[in-house]
Amino acid sequence: MSESRDPVTIFVARKVITMDESLPEATAVAVIGDRIVAVGDVDAMQAWRENREVTIDETFRDKVLMPGFIDNHVHPYLGAILLPSEIIAPEDWRRPDGSVARAANSEQAYRERLRTWLDSSANEDEVRVSWGYQPSEHGRIDRSLLDEMCPDTPLVVMQRSFHELYLNSAAMRKFKLSEATVGTHPQVNWERGHFFETGKAVAMRKLMPLLLRPQWYDRGLGMLTQLCQQGGITTMGDLLFGAVDPDFEMAALDRTITQPEAPLRVVNVMDGRSFGNRGAGASMGPPDSPVDFAAGLPAMEKLLAHQSRHVQFVRAVKLFADGAMFSQLMQMGRPGYADGHHGEWLMTPEVVREGVRVFWQAGFQVHIHVNGDLGMDAVLEALESAQQQWPRFDHRFAVHHLGFHNAAQTRRLAALGAVASVNPYYIHALADSYSILGLGQDRASQIVRAGSLVRAGVPVSFHSDYPMAPAEPLFLAWCAATRITRSGRTAAPPEKLSLEQALRGITIDAAFALRIDHEIGSIAAGKKADFTVLNDDPYDAGVDGLKDLQIWGTVFEGRPSPLARPSVSVHAAGQKHARAAVRSAGTGSRSAYRFIDNDCCSSGRDNCEIVRVIAAFAREALAAMRPLDASSAKTPSVS
Repeated sequence: MSESRDPVTIFVARKVITMDESLPEATAVAVIGDRIVAVGDVDAMQAWRENREVTIDETFRDKVLMPGFIDNHVHPYLGAILLPSEIIAPEDWRRPDGSVARAANSEQAYRERLRTWLDSSANEDEVRVSWGYQPSEHGRIDRSLLDEMCPDTPLVVMQRSFHELYLNSAAMRKFKLSEATVGTHPQVNWERGHFFETGKAVAMRKLMPLLLRPQWYDRGLGMLTQLCQQGGITTMGDLLFGAVDPDFEMAALDRTITQPEAPLRVVNVMDGRSFGNRGAGASMGPPDSPVDFAAGLPAMEKLLAHQSRHVQFVRAVKLFADGAMFSQLMQMGRPGYADGHHGEWLMTPEVVREGVRVFWQAGFQVHIHVNGDLGMDAVLEALESAQQQWPRFDHRFAVHHLGFHNAAQTRRLAALGAVASVNPYYIHALADSYSILGLGQDRASQIVRAGSLVRAGVPVSFHSDYPMAPAEPLFLAWCAATRITRSGRTAAPPEKLSLEQALRGITIDAAFALRIDHEIGSIAAGKKADFTVLNDDPYDAGVDGLKDLQIWGTVFEGRPSPLARPSVSVHAAGQKHARAAVRSAGTGSRSAYRFIDNDCCSSGRDNCEIVRVIAAFAREALAAMRPLDASSAKTPSVS
């Protein structure tokens, strides 16, 4: 009887949207500890009130409760690297404290923002880092300009796609970079302080130890936790755990996200290639390099035993197929790209097939990055081969991103039992420009065919791939439900989702894709007491108003966590944000068709690729700081 006498808290709300089809609405939720015990109205909970201490909590009497939002594809590692820097970008970015770093869309605006930041109060970091510079918007910068703005403190400016770095002279001295050591590198412009393409590695190897120190990295993870709460997120999936170093990543999570007050859960999906290469003592080679995936299984099995309130592992693995959507390096089938260029593989079809085989036989759920329809062919062939040879029920093979795929592939995904986690931000960000550059209006309008997937019976959820898209599930739901592009047109209206379908994509179907829908994703008895608290009712706002809904805060496992002030998307009506111009096709050079422009021979990259590239530098930095005692508080030297 002792357990039955535990105190109960009944949260009363204006409306509870449960996402449970058998009980879609309620006005009260009863919670004991971290679990929901009853849903309905206060009178219906009499059985749970007998012989126990009862608290009627009316904090949410005028609010709307939903299941805690889920972003099932995030990279905490990259957020930890990015967020402590000063963001000056061509688009608005939400800061962890709820304020917004407004867009800088001209050379003058960029330089004014950079100067204001550098002239502000004393900087806590021994090296100042800014991220978001985009040459096409912000004009030309070089070492002499950075020296004039910041003569004494080391300064590093990161380009928007993480593909180029600019250093001032103080940073050169700090990192012991000299003309004699790097001046002859073909992709380092010593006079300009410009490190690009392979030359970027020279500077990143020096910078990375600074970014891995707890003073920076842990602060970044803490800021990511705050940012998630701003978006109403209570669970995020790390879709590349172990890409850097499992021990390092776990230690950082334990120091930050596992703190009792953190209102966030991280579900880790392991990077199959990194674990395989570590187990085999191999380095990551080109896309067609064979990978001993099975060599990583012992370490992965060991991690599955690590389960805590805030950090959980699922029996799941991440693989890659083709290249980036934002840089038009996805592998496209006939008729290909309008300008004749070709996409790239991150893993060739043969490597994909082997990875799927190994992990399928080991009983893992497979998540795979795929953007183009030719990439999807490779993924479907690997799935079909595994299913034919070793049939499995409820495997939830998950395809991620889905930039473009065709109708036949939709039907095949459904027939093979796959689930989809899509990035609907592609519709808003890319449909206009790709209509002109690369794909043509018909295929560009059909990117992220979420409507077809739902009609075929494929569960569809949404993710941000932060920082590729804002960590704002309601905005992503708006993108999928309205399909409104930056120019204001509706791309392929038949692919729009209903309000109910859009809300499922950030709650129950997002949990289903991570295989944790038995624990979270809906408000039902027995599940975790995770709620997103809204000031507004989505059913009053309709699909057009999803991005305008105000978030009061969250409840994580029964504990309310209000925001300092209500949060709303940076794309909400009335919010000042940048309008992205659609550029003409130009002369047909590679830079002409890229949505993320660069001034060298570089290309924009999707987040999954960025994190893998930066992870390689991090592994080098961590290797350089060893051997160290595992319990040592030492951090990498930046000298």
